[in-house]
Amino acid sequence: MTGSPIAVRAEAAIRRLRDVDGVSVRADGDEIVEVHVVSRSARPPKQIVRDVQAVLRTDVGVAIDHRIVSVALARESAGGEEARVPLAGPAATPRARPGARAATGAEPAEAEDRIRYENVNLIVHGQRTQAQVELRWKGLPRVGNASGWSARDDAQRLVAQATTMAVQEFLADPVALNVRDVTLVDVSARRVAVVVLSLLAHRHEKVLTGSCTVEQDTPQAVVLATLAALNRLVAGMPAKEPTEYVLRAESYATEN
Repeated sequence: MTGSPIAVRAEAAIRRLRDVDGVSVRADGDEIVEVHVVSRSARPPKQIVRDVQAVLRTDVGVAIDHRIVSVALARESAGGEEARVPLAGPAATPRARPGARAATGAEPAEAEDRIRYENVNLIVHGQRTQAQVELRWKGLPRVGNASGWSARDDAQRLVAQATTMAVQEFLADPVALNVRDVTLVDVSARRVAVVVLSLLAHRHEKVLTGSCTVEQDTPQAVVLATLAALNRLVAGMPAKEPTEYVLRAESYATEN
């Protein structure tokens, strides 16, 4: 039922997420059974679903199955009013970001060789912090998570750890990666994030380093610095076979 205490708490938590323009949660007792989200974002719905799962787990203390979440994109209709467009299945594609280039076929080969940054979230829940990093490689999105104590100096290390976890989700063969250090330094009056990783292979340790200038978002710079350390190495590694799931949007479409 909507309006139950757990549904109200869940809706309040989900509304705090970026890209969420509307939400409705239905609960049966203490169990959340349906979540419907409306968004005007150009992000893939599966990424929004993962955000919903993460915030419910950390803020409400409830773990949900992704299949109970439906996402609908709201777009501008010809008359200027919003039209809700439910998305279901892998064939649905989000509308392009304003100003984005029109599709011209295959992406350049060099773009496919490098892992791309999508999003990073730091979710603080009491004394614990969760870092969630979303990446894309060869057209496929993957998410990495890392959690730890809510110490100020540990947050960026968690971001780097979550980045390495997301990278490993792309790879067919496991890679032993460890975050040795994350440092912010001043170079020529600019703040720079420096990430030091260690790679264990064939009983030998190889040190990898990457850096990125901090423009506005420090966690994003840490993700990009971690990728700078890894991209050349990862480009030659075999990727996992893609696995995807289908979002349940039928219930939302029926109600509207």
